[in-house]
Amino acid sequence: MKNVFIYLTFIFAVVFLFGFAFSFGMQDGGGKSLFVEKKCVTCHSVESAGIESKKKEPVDLSNVGDKYNAEFLIKYLNKEEAIDGKEHSTKIKGTEEEIKTVAEWLSSLKSETK
Repeated sequence: MKNVFIYLTFIFAVVFLFGFAFSFGMQDGGGKSLFVEKKCVTCHSVESAGIESKKKEPVDLSNVGDKYNAEFLIKYLNKEEAIDGKEHSTKIKGTEEEIKTVAEWLSSLKSETK
């Protein structure tokens, strides 16, 4: 009986630790991870979030939230809006919810005020 209790305690601890570790990866609400998953890092970096692109001169989006809100970014990612007369190069692939999550995360990226 004692061995069964120790075994179940061990299993519970392992499950709890995996869940705890997984929650750290989702602290940003998923926007950061979706940004990487949807391969936005092909053309863009977010240096403030530790995301670097392998492109030679990537567009850094660290302060994109200073200029654009989530609503505009959703339209821009869906090629419904333009910036300086240019649409986004590709329509982001994903559900409306995923696009909204990425746009909300991007709009939260603002320069630090001193």
